[in-house]
Amino acid sequence: MRPRQLSLFLAISNAGSMSAAAEELGIAQPALSKQVRQLEHELDVQLFERHSRGVTLTRQGERLRREAAELIRRIEAIKTSIRREDDNITGQVSLAVIPSLSPVLAVALYPRIEQDYPGIALQIADNYSEQAGAALLRQEVDLAVIPNAGADLPQARTLPLFEERFQLVSSAAVGQKPGPMPLAEAAAQPLVLPFHNHDLRRRLEDAARGIGVVLNVKYETASINVIGAMVERGLASSIVPVTHWLDRIGAGGITARPVISPEVSRVHSLCWMPDHALAPAACAVRDTLVNEVNSLISGGKLSGRRVQA
Repeated sequence: MRPRQLSLFLAISNAGSMSAAAEELGIAQPALSKQVRQLEHELDVQLFERHSRGVTLTRQGERLRREAAELIRRIEAIKTSIRREDDNITGQVSLAVIPSLSPVLAVALYPRIEQDYPGIALQIADNYSEQAGAALLRQEVDLAVIPNAGADLPQARTLPLFEERFQLVSSAAVGQKPGPMPLAEAAAQPLVLPFHNHDLRRRLEDAARGIGVVLNVKYETASINVIGAMVERGLASSIVPVTHWLDRIGAGGITARPVISPEVSRVHSLCWMPDHALAPAACAVRDTLVNEVNSLISGGKLSGRRVQA
C-alpha cells in the first residue's frame, strides 16, 4: 500500500466515480481501476460499491478514507517541515474567511499552525466575501479565502483552492427524493436565500436567468445560521454549497440534491496583495492552508473538488 495508491483512492471517493476521478487526475480509467483492485486485494476488503451513477464507499472504504486522508496530510506536513529553511518563523498573520467555511478551516488550521509553527500568532476573521475583499485591499488582513476572486478581485494575486457545487438543501421531513435536480425545478421550491448583494445569490440569479426561470424566493437573510434554522424547520429550502451543512446531512436531518442543467458552482481562492510582500509567517500560513484544504477535501470534511492553479 503506497501513498500514490491512497491518493488515487481519495480522488475517487471525492469525485464519486472512476471516470470523473480519471479525468481530474489526467490518467486512463483502466489504470485507475487497476490501482483500486490492487488496493482492495491487498486489504482483502471491498472499498467501493459500484452502481450506474458511479461509486460509493463501503463501511471499510469510509474508514480507509479517514485514515488515508490523515496519512497523506501528515506526509505533506513532513515535506513542508523538511523543506523549511527557518524553523523559528514568528509573527502575526490575519486571515479572512467567509462564514460558511470559517469553522471547518479554523478547526483544521489553528492546531496545525500551533504544532508546526508555534511562533506564529494566527487570527482568523469571519467575513462575507465583499468584506473580506475590502479588508484585503486595505491591507487589514494578510490573506483571504474568497469565492470568485479571479473576477471579483482582479487586483489580488489568487491561488485557486477548490470548486464547490450548489445543491438544494431541505429538511428531511419534506421528503425530497435523492439524486440530482434540474435548476428549473429547484428554483420553483420555496427558498430562503441571501440578499441580492451576496455572491452566492448573484451566482444563482445569473444561472436562473440563463435558462429563463425566476427563483421562488420566500425569505431573505444575511445570516447563514438563519438559513439553516429555516431549512431545518421545513419553512423553506435553499440552494447552497454544502460544506456548512455536512454534519446535519450526515445526521439525517437535512437532505441535499446536486443542482444540474446547468450545474452551479463557485471557485474559492486564497488571495493576497501583490504590492504587499508576504512575511515568512504569512507564507507559512498560506502553504499550510493549501495542504489542509486538500486534506479536508480528501477526508470528506469539505465539499468540493480541487482545481488546478
